[in-house]
Amino acid sequence: MSLPLYIHGSSDVGRQRSQNEDSYRIGVQPDGSRLLVVCDGMGGHEAGEVASQVASDRLVEVLSTSAPDNPPRVLYEAFVAANQAVLEAAGTRGAPGMGTTGVIAWVMSSRCYVGWVGDSRLYQFRAGGLLDRTRDHTRVAQMVAHGILTADEARNHPDSHVLVQALGGSPGVQKSFKPEVWTEPLELRSGDVVLLCSDGLYDLIEDHELYPLIEGRDYQDAVTWLIQTANERGGTDNITVILLVAGQPEVPRRVMVPQEARRETLPDGMPMLAPVPTPEPTAHAPPVEPAAPVPAPRRREPTVPEMPAAPAEAVPSGNAGRRVPLWWLLATGILTMGVGIALGLGAGNTPSTPSTPPPPAPVQSTSLAVEVDGGTEQDAGVAQSGPPEGMGTPHTTPAPAPTGNSQATESGGK
Repeated sequence: MSLPLYIHGSSDVGRQRSQNEDSYRIGVQPDGSRLLVVCDGMGGHEAGEVASQVASDRLVEVLSTSAPDNPPRVLYEAFVAANQAVLEAAGTRGAPGMGTTGVIAWVMSSRCYVGWVGDSRLYQFRAGGLLDRTRDHTRVAQMVAHGILTADEARNHPDSHVLVQALGGSPGVQKSFKPEVWTEPLELRSGDVVLLCSDGLYDLIEDHELYPLIEGRDYQDAVTWLIQTANERGGTDNITVILLVAGQPEVPRRVMVPQEARRETLPDGMPMLAPVPTPEPTAHAPPVEPAAPVPAPRRREPTVPEMPAAPAEAVPSGNAGRRVPLWWLLATGILTMGVGIALGLGAGNTPSTPSTPPPPAPVQSTSLAVEVDGGTEQDAGVAQSGPPEGMGTPHTTPAPAPTGNSQATESGGK
């Protein structure tokens, strides 16, 4: 089922011109497609009017006799033919500066192919939002594109309507002549609005004002209201408007949808991307202070056998240098010698017994541990001592458990 299209167009001379140099066409092609054309003539008295009529007639003629196998290519060739027709008319009339702009919407069911030369525009709206708009072929538009001017500066610039491309026109304009045609069509949905117009409309009505002026109106009333508004604001130029509403005769009201960031979607067949790990603090970064003071974790050291302490050297006391009597030293030596002789004689008379070997030292296991944020991270290998391989399962003593509330921290975890 084809999408119904409601189309209406109108043109007005404005408040400050005596002649209307704009021209427009709305036609039904043999294949059932719709052709919408707006041209804005230039060149002074009568010349601009002739140029816009010659161009619009030639565009419709070429498109009506062409097969729509490649619509963008056909549109391009139609502009080339219209340009040649205007140049020939200018030579016949002796008006070398005669020329015109031109914008076309070729609508095939739900597809709309677009092409243009000059500064007449096409807009596409959906739910009140602007989806697409043609770009002007003017000197000021080029300066904005290259960052020489801002959009606000360009709006009131004296060269705002100096064309760099046109159908016909001066030799300088012809030197850069190249119609602009979108290779892909606009996709129309029910409720979409397509607006074609000359500069007499958008010079006096800003882009963001266009849809609020027509929302909720019948498609014919919307065209009338746009032209009336431009005239009320001065009507400084001819005003031409064509409006298309897809699927219904009324312009839909705006739908206030919150703007969201654009989300990219992985193409089909692409493997899912691994999550990006949260960066861990570097080894040299100071530890984060806890919210409440906690006891500092005890440092775990490798377990080693305790060795007996070496005898401490005698340290002279505060009475060092005090003399001991000689008789006391002699008596102490004789007494000590006697006791030693008595003990030696007693030991010689005691029968000998086999000595009992000392108990074996317990098997030691060493577990390497490194403190990480108050917890421990155990090494993968644990050094153990015990019987050789094949001589039974060695008995291992587990490493002492950490004290306090320390926890092991895994990569990526808390």
